[in-house]
Parts: sequence; C-alpha cells; structure tokens
Amino acid sequence: ANVSHCSCGGFFSVHGCVSRRFLYLLRCVLSSFRFSPNPNQAHLINWFPWGQEAFSKAQAENKPVLLSISAVWCYWCHVMDETTYSDPDVARLLADKFIAIRVDSDQRPDINARYNVGGWPTTAFLTGHGGLIGGATYLPPDQLLAMMAELQGAYANDKPRLYDQARELHQHRRNQAGRVAAGTELEANLVDSVARVVTGAYDARNGGFGAAPKFPSPQITALAIHLARTTGEDFYLAMVRKTLGSMNAGELRDREEGGFFRHCAEADWTGPQHEKILEDNLGIAQLFLDAGCLLDDDSYKETAGRTVDWLMEHLYDAAGPGFHGSQGSHSEYFSLPLESRREAVEPAVDPCCYAATNAQAVSLLLDASWRLGRRELADTALSVLESIDSMASQGTFSHVYTGGCPGPEPAFLIDWACLLSANMSAHAFTAEDRFLERATSVASELIDRFFDQEKGGFFDIEHDAEAIGHLQIREKPLPDNAVAALALIKLYQTTRNEDYRQVSETALSAFVESYREYGEFAAAFGLAVDRVTNSPVEVTVEGRPEDPATRAMLDAASRLTAPHLEIKPVLAADPNLPCLAHVCLDTLCLPPVSDPDQLAGVVSDMSAGSPFGASPFENIFERFPG
Repeated sequence: ANVSHCSCGGFFSVHGCVSRRFLYLLRCVLSSFRFSPNPNQAHLINWFPWGQEAFSKAQAENKPVLLSISAVWCYWCHVMDETTYSDPDVARLLADKFIAIRVDSDQRPDINARYNVGGWPTTAFLTGHGGLIGGATYLPPDQLLAMMAELQGAYANDKPRLYDQARELHQHRRNQAGRVAAGTELEANLVDSVARVVTGAYDARNGGFGAAPKFPSPQITALAIHLARTTGEDFYLAMVRKTLGSMNAGELRDREEGGFFRHCAEADWTGPQHEKILEDNLGIAQLFLDAGCLLDDDSYKETAGRTVDWLMEHLYDAAGPGFHGSQGSHSEYFSLPLESRREAVEPAVDPCCYAATNAQAVSLLLDASWRLGRRELADTALSVLESIDSMASQGTFSHVYTGGCPGPEPAFLIDWACLLSANMSAHAFTAEDRFLERATSVASELIDRFFDQEKGGFFDIEHDAEAIGHLQIREKPLPDNAVAALALIKLYQTTRNEDYRQVSETALSAFVESYREYGEFAAAFGLAVDRVTNSPVEVTVEGRPEDPATRAMLDAASRLTAPHLEIKPVLAADPNLPCLAHVCLDTLCLPPVSDPDQLAGVVSDMSAGSPFGASPFENIFERFPG
C-alpha cells in the first residue's frame, strides 16, 4: 500500500504489509463512517451521513429511512456489520426500499440521545422528515429482513398513520423538554432527597448500584463519596468501601493491562463486556483517588495510579495531543494472560479524540499529579488543554478532533462546560491569569450559545434553523447541566461575578420538579446543589508534588467535612519551606496551617465561629482592596 493523505492535511507513507489495526485506523480516518475492524461487507451499503441530502432523497423517492447508530467500541455493532449488514439480501432490500443513514454515537451524541432505542447498535426507522417510527437494537439478518419488509409495506400502504404517530411522538418529546423550567428555589433538603434515591438503588450484597448488567456509574459513586466525607456516617463509608472494593477485586478491572471495562453482565461484577471507555476510566480513576485520600487506603491510590498508567499507555496520543475515546471489545484477547496478549493483535483504539472527555482528562491529571506525586502528569494535562482550548479560541471548536485538527461535528454543551471546568482546574493548579481569562471567555460562549434566558437551564445543542426531526427540539439533560453549573460556581468563587452564581443556581433550579425522573442518575444534581447552596471552604496547599508532607496535607484536606470543599495545590516558590495549608471560608481566611493533624480542627472551629467581631479571620477583600 502507498498512502499519502490524512484528514488533517498532513502526509504519511507506508509500504508493504500493514497490520490489521493500522488498516482499521486508516479506514476510520479516511472514511466518514466506521465499521467493524473484522472482515465485513457493511461498507458496501450506500450509507448516507445524517443531513439534508439523505432526507431530501427519502422524501423525493418516497422511502423510509433506516438509521443505524453504532459505536466504534461496541462488540455487537461489529457483529451486526459482519453478519446482518454483510448479508446480500439485507443489502439488496436496503438499496431498493430504504435510505440508509449511519451515525457514530460518540461523534454525534445529540442524535444518539434522541433516536437511541435501547442500546447499541440501534436500528431505528424514520420518516422522510426525521420522525421516529420505531426500532430495535441488535438484529440478526432474518429479523431485520422481516422488520424491513413489514415497515416498507406499512410505509407504502399506511403512510399517513405512520406520520401521525411520528408527529405525536415528536410533540410529546417537545412537551417533555419544555417542562424543564426554573421556578422553585434550591433548598438543601434536595440533597437528602437525592441521597435517599441513591441509597435505594445501592446493591448491599455486591456493591455498586442497580442490578444486572452492572455498570460502574462513577457519578453515582462520587455522590456516595461526597456523603461519606460530609456526614461521616458509617453507612456511606461502608457503601464506598463495598462498591470500590468489589470493582477493584471483580472482573470489571483488567488485572493484566490495567483499566476498567465498560460493564459486567452479572450483578456480582462477573461477565465483563470487554470494551474500555475513556470517560468511564477517567471517572473511576477519580473515584479511587478521592476514596484513597478519604479512607487513607493506599491500595485505592495504587488502583488510581494504575488506571492513569493505562490511559497514558493505551489512549494517549502525544501527536494530538489528546486521549483517544476508547479501546474496542475483543473477547478472546482480554481472556488471555499478559504474556500471550503481547503476541496477539491488540483491540483497536478509536482514532478520534473528543473535546469533553479530554477536558475531563485535564482535570483528573492535574489532581493526580499532586495526589500521586507525579509532576509529569500536569505537563500532559496542560498540553492537552492547550490543544483543545486553542480550537475554541480560534472559533474551530468541535466535539471531535484528530491529530489536533477539528472535525466537522459541532461542539455541544458538554464540550464547552468541560472546557470551562478544565480551565478553572488549570487556574487553580497554576495560579496563572491566562487560564482565568480563558475561563471567562469560555463561560461567555457557554451562556450565549446554550443558556435558556426565558426558562433557565442549558440546552444540549445550539439553535439550528435547518435542524431535522428530533434535533429541532433543544433538550436540557440534567447531567450536562450539573457539569455546567459546577464549573460556573467555581468561576464565581474566583471572580465574585454574581452573574455566574445566578446562572448556576437558575440552571439547577430548572430541575427541581423533574430530577426524580432520573432516579439514582440524579446524583450529579444532588452533588451540584450541595456545592451551590453552601459557602465554600477553600484549602490552598502550598508545597511540592514530590514531597510526602504535601501529599499528607492534601489527604487531610480531602477528609474535611465541608459540603463545598475546594482544594487548590500550588507550587511552593521555596522548596526548603514546609508545606502550608491556607484555609478560607468564603472570603474569610485564617493564618496558614503547617500540621495536617490540626487542619480538621481549624476548619471545624472556623465553621462554628462567627465571622464578625472578635475573630481570628480577616476579610481578604479588605486587606487586598480591588
């Protein structure tokens, strides 16, 4: 093979035999569609990307649309490519009677959120105007042929009824989206309400939340860690230990190469589905990092470190720089011992990077660089942030990028919210004004593009006058709104600009009447409400990452019970000075603390004391006017 093209305008050349993984990566880069890395004929189908061309053709030819939503890491998506979409009869019927559209879930989460019918792969049937008629997940050839024949017949003979049903579903979805509106004021008891729901979903026998299949659900466990820290109740502490202990010891964790799989088929953490997702592993690494400090358990910190190592070794691409989105499933490979794996073909890695998860990686690595004493992680984090933030500052911000070059996909709410959070993390960990300046710029874009000025809350997508089907409905997902609200409250805490606090509170208040519909997945909402409704206790730890005394102080700070706790390590100018912790409650600060064992008592006294009159506190705004 002689290849001299890349999607970002660069060039490379290879000669002779190439590996299957290289061919897979090459095909993904050069094609707008992604198929199974194994032999298949799915790419021979005349797939259209989501867009006006496909739907105009469907209308002109009076054909229904088959929408395939797949994921590059998805095992059953690969199977469907290799069997169903490689079946000649399926390909023939698709070509004659349907318009086939293919969408990658990771690249277009907006489409996936509106048309996924229960998992991956999704096989959805649409009208020529994007209305949803029905669908299923994985279908073998005979079942898909039967479903297509039935649908095609109904479309030919009973099209008005199908359109009426699609319009009703569209209107129902629009009505549901319109219910998310600010009104009721945030109250602290909301946190207790969410905590009860989470407790009800807790699996006391196996750890984790829910039954089979068992997912790691980092956002839910993060709230459990928060409650364990702030309440000190044995039940929450036991919940954290049981959940993380089971994840650590069970089959969810890849004990050979590191990292965690996406989920397990059984409630007892057995039968893993062998794919590894960047977002999951970032969240899990943060859980073990936080729990290691809270529970003073070095084994948890070791797991966090090994997970970071896996991310760096398998998903990090210095040329981007950035982290690839996933490593695909290959059951035979992951069942092999490590020595045998080294001789086998490694499962393919998604060649693309995603803005939101890379921004999340920035925040994790900055935290891990201090807590694990690994300063090189901070260098990686800041280089990744520069890569994605430069696209935003240049007006080319995209949800997907490859080799540092943005793709055609739009940037969504979650991308801007995570970028804001990453810039705030970088400012906290470097004290450099440039990151705060970028954070304020990103916040302006976030609010201008996505905030609902009439009803409150953030839409997940920007307004598009030419949007098709359910993309005409701008929805407000609770988890994404929680991320945006937390990022804005951090910006408020640093700038004291009341606009940020007001937008943050309004965004969360829009879900007071509807958060229960999310069940235990409202955990992110509960955590955000606790942060927004409490004055922040800020602990600035001044030291060196490699100094054990610094890590001891960080661990002590991580065990403080304040509901709104901000820990900001900063590099000490003089390495010979002892590590110091500077504690502030909102705008009132104490003299520095040098003993980790005294930190909790100091903060307890500060929280109980009066900030006025005779007090050891001083108002930093009076001491440093302006």
